[in-house]
Formats: sequence, C-alpha cells, structure tokens
Amino acid sequence: MNFVIPDDYDQAYLGSPHVERLIPHGKVQVYTDPPRDEGELVERLRPAEVVIPIRERTPFTAERLLKLPSLRLISMTGTGVASIDLKTATVRRVVVTNTPGTSVPAVVELTFGLMIGLCRRLPAIDREIREGGWPRHVGSELSGKSLGIIGLGAIGSRVAEVAQAFGMEVCAWSPRLTADRARRHGVTPLPLAVLMARADFVSVHVRSLPATKGLVTRELIGLMKPGACFINTARAAIVDEDALWEALSAGRLAGAGLDVFGQEPLPENHRWAGLPNVVLTSHRGWVTRETLDRFMAGAVENALAFLVGRPVNVVNPDALQ
Repeated sequence: MNFVIPDDYDQAYLGSPHVERLIPHGKVQVYTDPPRDEGELVERLRPAEVVIPIRERTPFTAERLLKLPSLRLISMTGTGVASIDLKTATVRRVVVTNTPGTSVPAVVELTFGLMIGLCRRLPAIDREIREGGWPRHVGSELSGKSLGIIGLGAIGSRVAEVAQAFGMEVCAWSPRLTADRARRHGVTPLPLAVLMARADFVSVHVRSLPATKGLVTRELIGLMKPGACFINTARAAIVDEDALWEALSAGRLAGAGLDVFGQEPLPENHRWAGLPNVVLTSHRGWVTRETLDRFMAGAVENALAFLVGRPVNVVNPDALQ
C-alpha cells in the first residue's frame, strides 16, 4: 500500500508517531515542499493508493482525480471537503473520509483573539511601543456586548459558551437551528437580518458550501449597526468582501478581524493593508500543534479502518457500493 501526504508544509509530521503507524502497512511518502507545477504534483500523487491531504492545500478536482488510477482513499484532515470533487471521487469509487471537530479549540481561541485584538487595539499598541512610543489608546470590553453567531455548529456553539463566560449576550442564526438547540446553548435564536442589525459583534462559523456562498450579502452588511465589528474565521466566500471593505473604509463599522480572504496568500499591496481598523491573520485559525496532531491521529485512524474493511467517517458512502 502506498501512502502519500502531499502538503506537510508546516513540517509537522516528519517523525510523527501517527504517521509511523502506517509504516507496517506499506510505503509512506511525506512531502514538505510545494510542487513546482501541476506535472510534479501529479507525479507525486500518481503512486498513491491512500492520500492524506492537509486541509484544502491540495485540491482534488475531477481532472486531477482522473490522473490518479491507483487512488482508493482520500483521508482528509479536518471536516471540510470542499476542495474535493466528490461526484467524480464517488464515480471512481474513491472513498473520502474526514476528521470532524479536530480544529474546534484552535478556531474558537483565535476568534476571541481577534475580538480582543480589535477591542484593545493590540496590534497598534504593539507597533507603537516597538517604534519607541508609549501609546494611550482607550479600548473597550467584550463584557456587556452582544455577539451574533452565524452558524451554531461545533465551533459556533463553543464560541457561544466562551462568549457567555466573557459576559456577552449571545444570539445566533443557523440553517437548521431549533429552539431546543438554542436553549441548550443559552443563545437567542434570531432571523439572520435581525441578528446582523442587533449585534455589536458578528462572527461567522458556517461551513463553506454552495448554499452558504455569498450568505452575508451587501444588504446584510448594510444592516449592521454603526460601530459594530465583524469576525470571519470561516471562509471568505461566505461574505461579500467588497461590501465589507467599503463599510470598514468608510468607518461605518468599527473594525473587523479576518483570518480568511478571497485570494490566499494575499498579493502585495492588498487593499486590507490600508485599513487601520482591521486585524489580519493568514488563515491560521486551525494551525496549532495540537490541531495538527489531532488531524493526523484521526486521518491515520480512518486510513487503518479503511484497510481492514471497516471504514469510518465516510463522506461519500456511495463510493463503498
């Protein structure tokens, strides 16, 4: 059996005890440098019967899948599989598995890091001290503010719990949010438009799916109260980025904490750099040592279960037919 980890660019898995569990079952190849081009990537992937990608770094398009005749399993790290053409994978009987819930603590913690960074103006204070100053910015508190959560899933529900510990009033919208689930998490369920208009902070935690693309429209951003803040640690495609940038540049919104962007990496001289009221991170929401460890532990467990004929966490069960 040939196992390939195509994109360990953080060099987190060299010598990993989880990866070493695969060695008795075949050859394991870990790549820590990006391929020069598509041809080199396909050559790296071609021998693979099992691929363990790190999140969405290596998309598996229909065209790419058709070039990989030996592939039997894509054991995805993380929950999302938007980078995989599931229809083509299923037709080719390539099973896709995932590791749900493994990045929850990391994303939740960064969400509040961005909020606190905005409220207390931490990036500006740090910069000015390094330049020899002693800044006297007056910040604001999370306590007593309202938080609107878009998507009360595994991450969103944990965000709600932490927000309440900060003394925030929490409301939420989710595609299938029931009154019972809202009550269990101590949040007020609201229509999305009402949430956008009422909250001091809006934080996005829905998954990136065709149904959520463009969910936060220009009209909804226009409903946000003056001085509100927007947090996105989910995916940029969920939000009208142009409308958000315009609201921030005009000063109508107090600020934004953004970990995701329509183009990644951001180009030089990107427009966000000119906004003093944003805190920017480079899609680091999930990137912690602990998350990477949980990713590989789960992905290897999925791969071994598949090898013994008892697949778990299967995203496309029709591929098993």
